Amino acid sequence: MSLPALGVRAQTEQGQLKLRKQYPLEHPIRYFNVDNLGAYYLITRSNELIKYDEDGQWVGNHRAQVLGDLRQVDVANPLQLLLFYPEVSTLLQLDNMLYQTNRFEISGLQLSDNSLVCRSFDNNFWLYDERSFRLRKLAFDLRTVVEGEWLQNEFDTSLEPAYMLEHEECIYLSDPDAGIHVFDLYGRFLKTLPVTGVERFSIFEQHLYYVQGGKAYRYHLRQFTTEKLLLPTGLKIKMVRVNQRGIYVLDARSLQLFEHSAP
Repeated sequence: MSLPALGVRAQTEQGQLKLRKQYPLEHPIRYFNVDNLGAYYLITRSNELIKYDEDGQWVGNHRAQVLGDLRQVDVANPLQLLLFYPEVSTLLQLDNMLYQTNRFEISGLQLSDNSLVCRSFDNNFWLYDERSFRLRKLAFDLRTVVEGEWLQNEFDTSLEPAYMLEHEECIYLSDPDAGIHVFDLYGRFLKTLPVTGVERFSIFEQHLYYVQGGKAYRYHLRQFTTEKLLLPTGLKIKMVRVNQRGIYVLDARSLQLFEHSAP
């Protein structure tokens, strides 16, 4: 399904980006993800998960319509994907061919509608739930591994989170109105990044990539600076994802892969 690189270049402040591949879209896409092996995952408006390899060849698909909204597809471990269906408080684990290997019912936790889940580095999972107003790390038998601080001490009001991931000993929680909140691996609040109006984001090395107002940016997590990615005009950018292969840009018509900035 992949198309040859078209030679289009886009500039950033540090150099140029070259278009490597362009993948056409066959379905209306809500969001997507990429793993560290180069595979990419499309989540359709009908909550179907479709996987393609790095060459754009179909690998498999998974659909569980009775479970409702597929809010989170965590691909940090490509051999054990983690899917979160908040309406029925269910986690599914899939293998690399998208066959279901485990199902975890977490309704006993009495989660709110704004709950978020992501995988931790030790193959447990992080949970944010506004009723408890704290981060918790749980094992898949629902045993509490880490219970974070009560966040009322840090925030005057409840959070309105949209997305969460763990990266290099920190948990990042997007709150579009307030910014991206950062916590340590004990669930303690560290700081809020001044990146507002953002739901889903991607982190690669020292940069946080996101879309704001139809434009793509990256925020340096150590230098606290922001760069705009000057991509080809005409792209209606919906989302970006990044791995070692490059920067994936989703617009209304295709998924495009650009190289990282040149030295």
